[in-house]
Amino acid sequence: MEYQEFVPRLEELLNQLVSGDTDTARIRTATSTLNNNFYSSVNCVAALVQILSSSTHWQVRQLAAVELRKRSTKWWSKIDLNTQAAIKNQLLEVILREPHELVRHATARVISSVAKIEIPAGAWNDLLQFLYQCCQSPDAGHREVGIFVLYTLFEVIIEAFQDNLRQLFELFGAALNDPESKVVRVTTLQALGKVAEIIEADNKEEIQLFRDLIPSMVNVIQQCLEAGDSDSAIKGFELFDGLLLLEIPLLSNHLQQLIEFVLIVSRNNKYDDSVRVMSLQFLIWVINYKKSKVQRLKLVGPIIQQLMPIGVEDDPDDQDDESPSRMAFRVINTLSTKLPPQQVFPVVMENVVTYVQNHDPKFRKAGMMAFAVLIEGCSDYMRPKFNELLPLVCNGLRDPETIVRRGACIALGCLAEELDQEIAANHATLLPLLFDLMNDPNTEIPKQACNALDAILEGLDNEILLYLPTLMERLLLLLDNGPNEVKATVTAAIGSAAHAAGSEFSKYFPVVISRLLMLMTLNKNNEDVLLRGIATDTVGSVAEAVGKELIQPHVNDIMRLAIEGTSLDNARLRECSYCLFAVMARVFKEEFSVYLGTIMPQLLKSCQMEEFDPFTLDEFTINSAIVDEKEIAADVIGEIFANTRSNFLSYVEASISELVKLSNHHSEGVRKSVISSLVSFLITFYSMSNPTQWEAGLPVKVPVHENVQSMITTTMPVILSIMGDEESKIVMVQLCQEFIEALKHCGPAIVADYIDQIAQNILNIYEKKSASDLVSALALVLGPGFASYFKVYLPHITKYYKKSKPTSDRSMAIGCLGESTVGLKSGISEFTEQLLSLYLKALGDEEEEVRSNSAFAIGVLCEYTTIDISSQYNVILSRLHPLFNGKSELNVTDNACGAVCRMIIKCPQAIPIDQVLDVIMDTLPLKQDYEENEPVFKCIFYLFRANNSFVLNHIPDFLKIFAQVLSPPEDQLKDHTRQELIDLIKALNQQFPDVVARSPLGPFLQA
Repeated sequence: MEYQEFVPRLEELLNQLVSGDTDTARIRTATSTLNNNFYSSVNCVAALVQILSSSTHWQVRQLAAVELRKRSTKWWSKIDLNTQAAIKNQLLEVILREPHELVRHATARVISSVAKIEIPAGAWNDLLQFLYQCCQSPDAGHREVGIFVLYTLFEVIIEAFQDNLRQLFELFGAALNDPESKVVRVTTLQALGKVAEIIEADNKEEIQLFRDLIPSMVNVIQQCLEAGDSDSAIKGFELFDGLLLLEIPLLSNHLQQLIEFVLIVSRNNKYDDSVRVMSLQFLIWVINYKKSKVQRLKLVGPIIQQLMPIGVEDDPDDQDDESPSRMAFRVINTLSTKLPPQQVFPVVMENVVTYVQNHDPKFRKAGMMAFAVLIEGCSDYMRPKFNELLPLVCNGLRDPETIVRRGACIALGCLAEELDQEIAANHATLLPLLFDLMNDPNTEIPKQACNALDAILEGLDNEILLYLPTLMERLLLLLDNGPNEVKATVTAAIGSAAHAAGSEFSKYFPVVISRLLMLMTLNKNNEDVLLRGIATDTVGSVAEAVGKELIQPHVNDIMRLAIEGTSLDNARLRECSYCLFAVMARVFKEEFSVYLGTIMPQLLKSCQMEEFDPFTLDEFTINSAIVDEKEIAADVIGEIFANTRSNFLSYVEASISELVKLSNHHSEGVRKSVISSLVSFLITFYSMSNPTQWEAGLPVKVPVHENVQSMITTTMPVILSIMGDEESKIVMVQLCQEFIEALKHCGPAIVADYIDQIAQNILNIYEKKSASDLVSALALVLGPGFASYFKVYLPHITKYYKKSKPTSDRSMAIGCLGESTVGLKSGISEFTEQLLSLYLKALGDEEEEVRSNSAFAIGVLCEYTTIDISSQYNVILSRLHPLFNGKSELNVTDNACGAVCRMIIKCPQAIPIDQVLDVIMDTLPLKQDYEENEPVFKCIFYLFRANNSFVLNHIPDFLKIFAQVLSPPEDQLKDHTRQELIDLIKALNQQFPDVVARSPLGPFLQA
């Protein structure tokens, strides 16, 4: 085809595609013609440029640009240099005169696609100069073009600008303050997000240049908000979200101002909800990634105070829709889970107490929801206060307003999840309240009440029998008359009731099973299928509760419906059916074998399912469902074999084959299921062989059956491969637990041929901990002379105390250093300054295990160093003080007590003795770490010998403590300390016989 004919014919076809023609056959023909007759020719590039330049229809020009971007990449190297130069010049002319924004943007991306090829080859050097001139043009339209093309270039070849960042920062500084064009300002924001990605961590100048622009960036967002341009404002917040995720702390110097800004935005209900939600999402990222900065700036309180009024606002009816109020509560939840509870709980609760007393129900709702989201992260801190907090929820459950009752139900459900024992102990108060709410005319209340009830029932044992008649009456009424969303929660609650009641549930079985079987037939829509899945799970709970005899008449119907569920296109429903298969196998044992021919092919099919590309967002959701299905299928296969035994043998080979294939699956859950089933296969084969009891030792004294040996040969290499390569701690814990079970059942035969490899793997698992224990053990036997070796080990140990390290690593590092100090004694002195700084930091760690080790370590450092650090005692005491708040775990407070007592012994004049002893005395006796009774009682003996006025004025209190430590358990005191304490009591009896006579210490005076 001649070029003169090529161009108009191409334009005609493009016009057909954008004309709005609904004739799909014609569109398909045009598309095919374009691909086969035009885009297959190098001439299409120049032709598309000509159409982009000359067409009178903007839709055609836009489509020409879109196609040009795709085709230019393919054909560019086939175009001669003169034509390339002409095309590049024409593109720059076109974009400057193009009046339509969508076409300009599409053309900019064409320029970028060509520049991606040309600039690295040094062939379009004048492009950047052209763009800089555009950005500085007096014409706002030209500035918009220049900045947008730069932005599109950054998307594809940002590295090419590495050496020009200083010039870019100057350019962007002016662009952020463009006097005419908001488009320039907003596009500059987006471009800066790309620039931030190539700033190097050691380039302080570039970091500072970027930071200097942040106030202007915030101003741009503010201008967008004032103009009502929510979409552009959201782009700004997305920029700041991205900056938080970078390793370079570009926002640190302005973080406080940014937090204040987003709080102002989030509280302004004149702004669009989408903008307010984005501003609150930024706060969540800040708390996740900059929590220490938030703490240092003391912003926790101000953030909470600003969030609470947002929670008063109305929520959308759709529970899945985001809203400022829901997002505000999510921020509070993030604060509670990421920061120490003592920093969050008191501030939130101060607001909660005020809000729940407000006459406005919206305030009471906000108070109740704030309390609900606080529970997850503060449950341990709340436990001692539980009896004070429960009335708040009970009052909410009785509130006359629906929104408050709903919030109280949610709060109660959260309490039941986190503080199950405390909730179960208050069943007499709570269950009647929930029963009343189940009759509420507003369907949302029974739904939430059943959710709370479901959580509570999980923690009840025989206590449920007191309420079972009333409970089942209410549940069945709701099941018969409620909408599907209520039926779903009711059905789940029936399953929990059956689980808690056990065989006592039998009397309700007839009325329940008929309803559940009906629910297992639903399939009209997604709500139906969800309810069907929950009903399937509940049938399993009921079957295990009532047993084989009652379920037998219904087993065929149950299995028919469950098998039918596996054929529906719903992964979640298949999971529910598979779990039911496992339950029915446990209930019916070998009688379940009649279903193997039907269910095993389906289970194996699920193990074999293909997974979509995880990097495509929509497919990733599908992928997650398939992965979950594989996890359940792999686990259920082992359960079914364990119960059907010899009847399953024909499926063993195929099952093992699929499990082995899944053993290196990317999902932790799937690998855990594989391990569980492989070990189950091994144990099942062993138990089927009617084995003689194994005897300890190698070589094997009691040989196993050849089938068992064959299974060992098949499964052990897979298990050991996982053990050697596994990085997930969760999977390793599962593997170790399963392997222990296999050893207990099968004895030494399963390890006989693999003992060296197993031993090495175990060594690898424990290597870190063993190394740290060895360091402290060497310190113990070598004493101060170990200091030269310790100097070498110290940097290797301290590298494990970083925020990025898991709790176990941080705890190991501090624990090792503390134990090494005990061995080194005065040899620790040269490391005092470094260790003191580390321990003070670790005393503020978010994990109690680390704080506990830190308290011990700083105490022994004070005890053994020859360096005078008494000037730091007040700082140390201030860091230790939070550990005495009664909310910490017992061993944390015990170690804090030991530390303070060591400090008193070492330098009593640097301690405010009376204040400190008042706190210590309230804590004694130690509750868990009895080793720390050594420094504690050494301190007490020292104070009594010194006739300290505080101890002499509190002799009755100390006598009570003495009585407790001298009573069981016997290991509270070492023998020498116990004897010294008895000697002290005898001495006190001589001086204060009346006081001692009134104490329970008489028997010890005879010792």
